[in-house]
Amino acid sequence: MKPGDIVKAKNSNCYGVFVGLRTFKASPNEDQRQDYTCAEVMWYDRTAPNGDRISTIQQDLLEVCD
Repeated sequence: MKPGDIVKAKNSNCYGVFVGLRTFKASPNEDQRQDYTCAEVMWYDRTAPNGDRISTIQQDLLEVCD
């Protein structure tokens, strides 16, 4: 996936534009946690719980549309 690609959520018919990847850093005092990277998507027909048009989703839950 590249920024600007049209993507679809595999578990629904929600379409959006792939914005990029975002990494959440693990706290240094947490032994078993690791950094977590996910995709950011600007959705056409839905919003995040906080009302934003851009939200995060696991990369493996997306597919690029042709």
